[in-house]
Order: sequence, then C-alpha cells, then structure tokens
Amino acid sequence: MGVRLAMRKELMGLNNSDMLTADDVRAHLTQQVKQQPHSMQKGFSVISKFNDNHSQLLSGDNNRERLLEFQRHRLFKDVLYTRQSVDAWLNSQIN
Repeated sequence: MGVRLAMRKELMGLNNSDMLTADDVRAHLTQQVKQQPHSMQKGFSVISKFNDNHSQLLSGDNNRERLLEFQRHRLFKDVLYTRQSVDAWLNSQIN
C-alpha cells in the first residue's frame, strides 16, 4: 500500500471501520479468487463486474449491483462499500 493511500485512509477514518475503499474491495476479491484456483475465469469476471459497477457509481449512475451497499465519504466523496455487502455480493457471484 502506498503512503498516499495509507494517509488518505487514515484521514477518512477507515483503519478500524467496516467500510472498504474500491482498492480494498479489489484486493479482497483477488484474495478470495486465489483461494479457489479452479474458478480463475469466474474470478476475473467478478472483478471486472465490480470495476464496471464502481466506474458507473463514480460517474453518477445508479448502482446496478443491489447487494453492494455503498456510501460516499462526506469530505473526500470517495465511494465506500460495507464489508458485509461485499462478502454477500461475492458469494452470490461465485455460487
């Protein structure tokens, strides 16, 4: 993790919270995909689907993935996801 990202997360107060940045979600998805090597193609699809949804949220479109709960940080306006919703969404995509 870079210094700028670490400082930004500290300023946002995310170090001990249940909220994840998009980079944290991507790292979590990659880790979960690596644990299931028989479904690498499906894992790539899941990460691509997340990236597509995140890009749409950044541009102001509606959230297409209903299970992914998000909120915008008040000061930085970053899109943050709850850890529980990311895990629920991942389970629905893999199974």
